[in-house]
Amino acid sequence: MTAHEEARATTSLVVYEPPAVLNVQQAERRYELPRTGAVFVRQAWGSGDTGAAQWPAGVELAKLIDSEGPERWRGKRVLEISAGGGAVVAIALMRAGATVVATDADAEALKLHEENARANIEPDVFASRYRGALVLRWGDDPAAAISALGGSPDVVVASDVAYPGTRDAWPAFARTLVAVGAGARMLYGHASRYE
Repeated sequence: MTAHEEARATTSLVVYEPPAVLNVQQAERRYELPRTGAVFVRQAWGSGDTGAAQWPAGVELAKLIDSEGPERWRGKRVLEISAGGGAVVAIALMRAGATVVATDADAEALKLHEENARANIEPDVFASRYRGALVLRWGDDPAAAISALGGSPDVVVASDVAYPGTRDAWPAFARTLVAVGAGARMLYGHASRYE
């Protein structure tokens, strides 16, 4: 199998129909994961960048991860790129047995991410599976995130990050994925918005 064929075999895309109203401006949101149940997150819309809210494609990605369960995720090292503050993807990953490092360019969004993750995960599980939330801008050296994870990721996840407002940064995003994801499964959730 060529490297290109191997990359295609380990890359997934979550496709769904986005809701008519996004509700990203609500202070708190409740989501239902199919296997492990409710997730409650606090949002801080208007406090910074778009990462202060939980966007819909991330919720759909979390539902996919949750439905796959521990059979797929137990023991996996997962790096979340541009995680934002919602943390629903990281919560689904930890509930399924994965170890997670969250990254984002916005330090305030990462504080919210950690608060939301901690609030939805049992303390002993959180302590063993949440390896940190680190600032990582697209195109920067990911060595600190990989070190915090304990080695190269088995899986790299991202969602709701490529929209017209970020178009100029897409090459840097691609460089980041290449830098962190050699040999990793890639999961990306996307919904078109702001077009």
